[in-house]
Amino acid sequence: MIESAPLRLTKGLGPSLDDAGTADLHGTSLFAADRDFPQLTLDESAIAHNIAQMMTYVRSRGVALAPHGKTAMSPALAWRQMDAGAWGITAATPTQLRVYRAAGLPRLLLANQLVEPGAIAWLRAELAADAEFVCPVYADSFDGLALLAGPADQRPLDVLLEVGHPGGRTGVRGADALRALAEQAARTPGIRVVGIATYEGTLAGDTETAKADNVRDFARELAALTLALNDEGLLPEDGIVSLGGSAYFDAAVDGLIDGGFPAARILLRSGAYLTHDDGLYARTTPLTRASAGSPELRSAIRVWAPVLSIPEPGLVIALCGRRDVGFDQDLPVVLGVRGRDGSAPRAFAGRIEQLADQHAFIRFDADAPGETAAPRVGDLLELGISHPCTTLDRWGLVPLVDDDLRIRELIRLHFT
Repeated sequence: MIESAPLRLTKGLGPSLDDAGTADLHGTSLFAADRDFPQLTLDESAIAHNIAQMMTYVRSRGVALAPHGKTAMSPALAWRQMDAGAWGITAATPTQLRVYRAAGLPRLLLANQLVEPGAIAWLRAELAADAEFVCPVYADSFDGLALLAGPADQRPLDVLLEVGHPGGRTGVRGADALRALAEQAARTPGIRVVGIATYEGTLAGDTETAKADNVRDFARELAALTLALNDEGLLPEDGIVSLGGSAYFDAAVDGLIDGGFPAARILLRSGAYLTHDDGLYARTTPLTRASAGSPELRSAIRVWAPVLSIPEPGLVIALCGRRDVGFDQDLPVVLGVRGRDGSAPRAFAGRIEQLADQHAFIRFDADAPGETAAPRVGDLLELGISHPCTTLDRWGLVPLVDDDLRIRELIRLHFT
């Protein structure tokens, strides 16, 4: 639940709300006269749709899902995913773990190495205090295992041995290195190996199809290696394999199953499906490759930006910049324009060519007729974004809106 504290100095929302509680906004229009823009919004029906689609997909494949919580850093949205059937929530840092644990999440996964003494001590204390709490972490080196070592008479830390690939991120390179790591883990007190983890999103490929094929091949080889280590007694027979970014998770699952690994022991970590986007993931998710049973995702994330100036023919300047939207994959796209009261949505064939800190430079055909003509100063541009992670982390309190763009809830994002 979001606390009913004052919204003083919150980005967006509006100055007249400084002394309001969050409940005062529920049911009100996003476009009320006292609102501030730019404003990021999340579409409630699209998020519910995406959660349902992803759960339908993983159930059809017989695998489990621990969606990556770094996408939105929202306990409220994490609980929606858990209530729909997710196994748990994935985090990338100890701070993210603490946020989700403070919200009462019973099963977490740290998809990263845990090396800080204070964070290790915190996790051991959480495990000791709650016998039902589960939280595997990664290790990919002897030094990492040594840092995780602890008293043999305490509840052990669950560890996933991480496998990487040349040019990728963390993770041991090759079968021999993994075997040596597994042997060392067996000698390390205070830990328990529960399986293997990897991240396939950094594998290369000249085309989307080629990249998916490379992911499939990598996962197939990982399945064979994991099963071989099972047979050698270096991995538990019921151990899991965790993988799955937000673009090629279908190919990763295909490869593991093709390699003979049981679907019931696969744990996906895909997270950006929650909001999807109008850029990176719209281009790369399984549906674009006609992958069987692919979830049909909708973009649930928008940024609304007011038109400040039309200083010359063919140029619009809007109040929305690098401090409001991500630009690491693509610049935002213009989806349409509305009057300031939210009425009369219309097409606008503008193209964002540049972002400054607080401004977007939008080029358009000044001679275009009718519906594609220039907006007016004070109108609101509806922007779609690419790669939701790097837009969401620029906001703290975000309206969840219904199909009529009325505020249903305010979602706290815990990035700062």
